Amino acid sequence: MKSLVQKSRLLIPASILAFGTLTSAVVQAQEDALNIGAVPTGTGWFFGISEGARVISANTPYEITVRETGGTRENAIRLGRDELDLAFTEALVGYEQYNGIGRFEDTPNENVRLVYWIAPSTMHWAVRQDAEISTFEDLAGERFNPSSIGGGGEYITELVFDILGVEPDFQRMRIDDAAEGVIDGRLVGFSYNGIPPIPAFTEVHSSRPLQLLSLSEEQLETVTAELPFLSPSIIPADTYRGMEEATSLGIYMGVSANSSLDDDIVYDITKAYWENHDQVSASFAPAKGMTPQDVIDNATFPIHAGALRYYQELGLEIPEDVIPPEAR
Repeated sequence: MKSLVQKSRLLIPASILAFGTLTSAVVQAQEDALNIGAVPTGTGWFFGISEGARVISANTPYEITVRETGGTRENAIRLGRDELDLAFTEALVGYEQYNGIGRFEDTPNENVRLVYWIAPSTMHWAVRQDAEISTFEDLAGERFNPSSIGGGGEYITELVFDILGVEPDFQRMRIDDAAEGVIDGRLVGFSYNGIPPIPAFTEVHSSRPLQLLSLSEEQLETVTAELPFLSPSIIPADTYRGMEEATSLGIYMGVSANSSLDDDIVYDITKAYWENHDQVSASFAPAKGMTPQDVIDNATFPIHAGALRYYQELGLEIPEDVIPPEAR
């Protein structure tokens, strides 16, 4: 009969094996878990980002968790700190972050890479109808929210207003707080870069009627000449009940990652997204009509090597200036 010590010795290898198997499973689960920095909840973009993550998670080994953030500006900073695997971004954020200019002069990230564009987004600048404001110039000195704090819309508003020479008394806060401020009269208006109709604008409009400010042809030409990543965008009449058509500005929004994120992972993500794009566009209408060619044509910073491999497999011609150094 074997002694207790001998039996224990026989059990040790099995225990180690079981522990090793468990450890491997945990490590694998951690490797398959990814996160993406998004925007505030309750916005159209949060839903669109979540739909993309859902489709990718269902068609790859990776489980993508969507994290609420202040928006693209915060996402870019957190991506630069390696706090995010993927980041919701926009054309101007990616360009400035990669080149270390503008708001990213002190926090450049030459490793940021584009994965795919989701859809263009439209700036909304709205004011209370009872505020007797009809032009951008009328906002001078008025308490106005430039968009959700930390988001790309905030920065676009700052740039556009600076070009137009408009100087409101900016009140910086999250979009839900800004909505409350408009309803209770503390703010004359607020703005957001999103897919119309934006739920917060619809909700405020039902409680305290709003009107959208519209850019003139001259203002459009002036702004787009200095900010070529922006393009004219129309918000159709009755997008918000009873509101007239408004001329605004649009910009491409999408997903970025650092070059350090494994090429095979990004390849799988990109392939899963586009090969199941019909599922995304079926639930998130703004994505309808978007194609991989739109990514190539509108890239403002280098494409991730993993995503690039997929686009090259499609036979797309890739401009030299968006091929990352690591893929040359």
